[in-house]
Amino acid sequence: MQFFPKRIFIQFGTIFALLVFNSLTKVDGQTQQTSSHHDYCIIGAGPSGLQMGYFLEKSGRDYIIFERTNTSGNFFTKYPRHRTLISINKRNTGRTNKEFNMRHDWNSLLSDKEHLKLRYYSKEMFPHADVLVKYLSDFQRMNNLNVQFNAEMSNIQTVRNDSVKEKHTFTMSDQYNNKYACRWLIVATGLWKPNIPKFDGIELTQGYESISINADDFEGKSVLILGRGNSAFETANAIYGATNVVHMIARSRVRLAWATHYVGDLRAVNNGVLDTYQLKSLDGIAEAFLSDETKLMSKNGKYQLVTDDEFFDNFAFRESYDVIIRCLGFTFDDELFYNPYSPPLFGMAQSWKRMAICENAG
Repeated sequence: MQFFPKRIFIQFGTIFALLVFNSLTKVDGQTQQTSSHHDYCIIGAGPSGLQMGYFLEKSGRDYIIFERTNTSGNFFTKYPRHRTLISINKRNTGRTNKEFNMRHDWNSLLSDKEHLKLRYYSKEMFPHADVLVKYLSDFQRMNNLNVQFNAEMSNIQTVRNDSVKEKHTFTMSDQYNNKYACRWLIVATGLWKPNIPKFDGIELTQGYESISINADDFEGKSVLILGRGNSAFETANAIYGATNVVHMIARSRVRLAWATHYVGDLRAVNNGVLDTYQLKSLDGIAEAFLSDETKLMSKNGKYQLVTDDEFFDNFAFRESYDVIIRCLGFTFDDELFYNPYSPPLFGMAQSWKRMAICENAG
């Protein structure tokens, strides 16, 4: 039996949608307007956000992906700074087993579209980062993933909701103060904020995120790099043909991916400076821990490293430097969350108690 004419039912459905999408919730005693509600909210349209969105789309779930910029995979529009990926693009294996071939494809996302593989976008073993950006954009478009671009989310918190099994709902807002709510929240932003330790003298350094990528800017200069990961070695490899010396120092020894079997550790594509170091061609890697007494002193426009490590007495590191580059990786952006409910980072936050960089204005 049809209780409502079709036209009236549509109008009723519209009113119902407005009631749901403009529902009111209370946060800390204050009324807050919710303009849109979904079962799943994903923050970030990078590889992980798009992959999760793909499976939700295929299963017919109610979801939305929020991306703070105007493109998928925005991180890779800037990083790596020198534009060569460290993930391999293994196009040929001699096998026909798709599962086996995907095991050796480090870039492509899972989908039912055979042509959506990075192997069809580049023949390079280590592709240009722009290729990955193009691939991720195509993945979003060809799979019709529900991405809302230019939506920078913040003020994420939970509110009590007895009408759902979880007994709570996540709420958040964008830069235009539009309100959103969802039952399940997936934060897929990755680690994208430059790791900038808070110690005296940090202003003496130039960051990996903004350092010049033109080797000519380092012609005839002596450079000290803080850090010994892929970003540090990538930077060193790009400039060591122009510099007087490149010295690197960090809290721990170099971890090589071939030894640790962790792809995030130093990859061979970035470790050219290890050759010049081992072959004693002026470049140096300090195998010493930085401590609370480590200092970077500034005098007459030059910088000098001073450490109290009794096992560290390297003549080469006694000289002054023209440039200090900070290549210390990235951290999670917890400013997404409403401050009182900001979640613990469970070990992602780096402790810099053992390192201090000070300026001597003398």
